[in-house]
Amino acid sequence: MVRYFSLLFIVWSINVSAQDQDSIAVKQKQSAKKFKFQKQNLDAFQDQKVFEEVIIEEQILKEEQGNKGQSQLLESNQDFYIQEIDSQTLYQQKASPKSVIEDWRDRKDSISKDGKERTPRLKGPSDYDSRIELIQFSQSTPWQNDILTISQSVGMIVEIEKLDQISKDLYKLNISQKLGEKFNLCEGIAFYNQPSVGEGTAFIFDKKSMLTALHVFQRPLKYYAVIFDYKVISMYGVVDSFISKDDIYYPQEVTKKNEEMDAVVFSVDRNFNRPILEWEKSTAIHKEKNEIYSIGYPNGLPIKVALNASITENENYFYYYTSLDSFQGNSGSPVFNFYTNKVIGVLVSGEIDYRFNGSCYEIPSCAYPYCKGEKVMRMEEIVRNFQ
Repeated sequence: MVRYFSLLFIVWSINVSAQDQDSIAVKQKQSAKKFKFQKQNLDAFQDQKVFEEVIIEEQILKEEQGNKGQSQLLESNQDFYIQEIDSQTLYQQKASPKSVIEDWRDRKDSISKDGKERTPRLKGPSDYDSRIELIQFSQSTPWQNDILTISQSVGMIVEIEKLDQISKDLYKLNISQKLGEKFNLCEGIAFYNQPSVGEGTAFIFDKKSMLTALHVFQRPLKYYAVIFDYKVISMYGVVDSFISKDDIYYPQEVTKKNEEMDAVVFSVDRNFNRPILEWEKSTAIHKEKNEIYSIGYPNGLPIKVALNASITENENYFYYYTSLDSFQGNSGSPVFNFYTNKVIGVLVSGEIDYRFNGSCYEIPSCAYPYCKGEKVMRMEEIVRNFQ
């Protein structure tokens, strides 16, 4: 009898153990679901703790800066970016030691001669590099909110093979190549660890067409796409590489071009659901209010706003020179009058981006008038020569 009950106890124990295992398995499945992406076909990232710590640290940093408008950029998107936290390097941005153009505020030979000492509206990676991430802008500050709105109409031109469709409505941008690796840059150069993907910048010119620099297209249009909202979504440099199909447009045909102006207008596959950018004559800029900015994708990086700039040379009928911090990839970027937020020109060329120092490439330092700066075609002349 004792043996019988012992046998029953063993069987019961096995059943309980099996039930416990089943219960554990169910709990494990439930836990696993919490880590899945909200988008189809994306794998889960297992180290939730790392992600949570990053979010907490970012929130503390943002509160200390008093920038409440930035917090919403990560709300309701935590699950979606878990895998990206793992795949991208988390780092504090290092300052760029040099710049193509010296700090415009220190120059006495600028076209702006109002006698007032200006301070940067927002700080870039260094005192000599004013390329600003969108995440640094606040919706609660009117002029910053204006730029955030305008940035929605500025897209990056990419080769279509760099876009992989991972679900019906979602694409993944290939961000495997980093800026530093691509150009053999010296460590410490600004945005060294950010991915370099794009070929140029374009902006919305009318309801179904965009304007860019003609030299951006080195292949037939069918090999390119234009994407919007490609940006950094974390103060640690994490990039949003998942692109909704609604944010991808495909060039169809060239409708207007002018080789001398290095400008082209091309149609896309459907109407935009984004604002058309307004433009005005560049002569609207005068010495008392000589402040400009541009929006684009320097070196194919996530979108940047080049602030704290001015027109440095304004003599030529077709173009002018500026102190904008722009690089290859900024070609086609719209240049704005800061006080009206209207396009006054298109970036087409500039100084040498990087110079070899014997072991790696660094950003050269060159002050006006020894370097003219970044060349911008006047918007009124582009439009006039298109007609």
